Amino acid sequence: MNIRIFSISAILFSGLFSWGIAQDPFYLEDLNPNSETYGQIVSPADFLGDICIVFFGHES
Repeated sequence: MNIRIFSISAILFSGLFSWGIAQDPFYLEDLNPNSETYGQIVSPADFLGDICIVFFGHES
């Protein structure tokens, strides 16, 4: 019985923890000149159902 309660508690905690640290939506300008959305503000939600690779680069 204690193992079952522990398992249920662990599942609930992990679900709440992952919800608490989920990434908020973000919007960025498309800087790829070869893209159909070049110059527009886009977010990952604009590409639901597609494979999307997001790269955050930094140059100094």
